[in-house]
Amino acid sequence: MKILIIAHKMPYPPRGGATLRNYNLLKECARDNDIHLLTFTQEPYLRDPVRMQASIDHLKKFCREVQVFKIPTDSNRISWYLLLLFNIFSLTPYSVWRFWSSKMARAVKAQIKQHDFDLVEIGCISLVRYARLTPRLPKLMIHHNIESQLLFRRSKTASNLLIRLYLAFQAYKVRRLEKKAARDFDHHTTVSELDKKTLLDLCPGINVTVVDNGVDTDYFAPSLQPSDQNTLVFAGAMAWYPNSDAMIYFAREIWPLLKKDFPQIKINVIGASPPRELAELSRTDPAFNLLGFVDDVRPYVAQAAVYVVPITVGGGTRLKILDAMAMGKAIVSTSIGCEGIEVEDGREIIVADSPEEFAEKVGWLLRNPGQTKTLGVNARQKALEVYSWKKIAPELTDVYAKLARMKRRPEQATKGVD
Repeated sequence: MKILIIAHKMPYPPRGGATLRNYNLLKECARDNDIHLLTFTQEPYLRDPVRMQASIDHLKKFCREVQVFKIPTDSNRISWYLLLLFNIFSLTPYSVWRFWSSKMARAVKAQIKQHDFDLVEIGCISLVRYARLTPRLPKLMIHHNIESQLLFRRSKTASNLLIRLYLAFQAYKVRRLEKKAARDFDHHTTVSELDKKTLLDLCPGINVTVVDNGVDTDYFAPSLQPSDQNTLVFAGAMAWYPNSDAMIYFAREIWPLLKKDFPQIKINVIGASPPRELAELSRTDPAFNLLGFVDDVRPYVAQAAVYVVPITVGGGTRLKILDAMAMGKAIVSTSIGCEGIEVEDGREIIVADSPEEFAEKVGWLLRNPGQTKTLGVNARQKALEVYSWKKIAPELTDVYAKLARMKRRPEQATKGVD
């Protein structure tokens, strides 16, 4: 099959969340398909032209064509602020405005003119306007989260009233768009059954397939390195709000409780761009160790006795949990943190939602190293059985095959959305 993929983020190097998922699925699906990739870049690492070219060259090992575009307003802070301001007066979500690029649009049109594609994959709801540039192709929409749900949750936890109102309005606009755009696509994928149910509640009758998140179980494997029974770890890009919010919550509500009972406890927090509050805590408390970005998280995960996921805002499934499961680590997570993952509380993971319960469960594991080992063994087994990318990629190629078999009539062409 010949597939046009329009993505919101450069999938290589795979640094967290969406890029990990996109990269691994792209690599697996390219084995039997001819893939043309048009993608935006959001990674500061790739501002270096040499690194950017290295990423493009790597992707061209399995993609027939790779074109990369900058998000227009990201290079100009004034333009970005104006975009935020004027979007208040529109019913189109801010993210749709942000990702609209005339250069990307011209590239899509050129690809459609030059190649006989079997289908087009749109990488997120924010890219929905590009769908109308491919009117006679079967269309697949990828949902990494249910974005409106994520925004509604954020609007309830933001500290500033104006920000809460702004986010609530954006959530309303995204939900309106999700409902309006849903039937312009022949198929949708979500990363969990829970997200599928949420999407079907919003848009009954549409075609939705769950393509789970996964993990490279060869790369993320148990280590022979002994863990430190006093060390915790968290890994996640702090530029993504659910991660920074999670660690601020942990630092304020859970960390003081743990420090009281375990004076020797330490935590390594991995992730670029940590918020100021965490940086200040790290300066006054050496045990709260901010590592920033690291090239390889595995040594730090291997060192830790417990992997913590105190996420209170989110959607989809957290790849960070799958990485930790594949490495055979004991994990303590909130319900939202492990939402959508096929795990049983007390068997592959420990679930705790209040600060007191979270601290209590972490403490219990620190006192009982045998339990950390048992949880880790069970988690590794579940990762192998359910979440290996080699098992998951065929779910997506089956969707591609269904779409490629479709015969779209001219009158069925997408009319587009505002």
